[in-house]
Amino acid sequence: MRAAAAHLAATSSNLGEVLSSLESSLAGEGAPWGDDEPGTQFATGGAGGGYLGQKQGVSEAISAKVDLLTTYSEGLRNTADNLEGGDTAGT
Repeated sequence: MRAAAAHLAATSSNLGEVLSSLESSLAGEGAPWGDDEPGTQFATGGAGGGYLGQKQGVSEAISAKVDLLTTYSEGLRNTADNLEGGDTAGT
């Protein structure tokens, strides 16, 4: 259980680093699509369906997965601690 918790924690950390790096790289690119009509259509796509809306949705989804993996890792670690504590208390 502790090994699985450590693996989930590492995966969460790695995924968070990838997301941070991606967001930083994308921010450095600015808005290469420009501000003309086709560029605006690409960026906004109407009703939030363009690049910017999709980028935000993907970023939020990945961030939520990072949080979820962290929560699972902590839960497994706490469960292992509780089971170990129960085993030693019963001896």
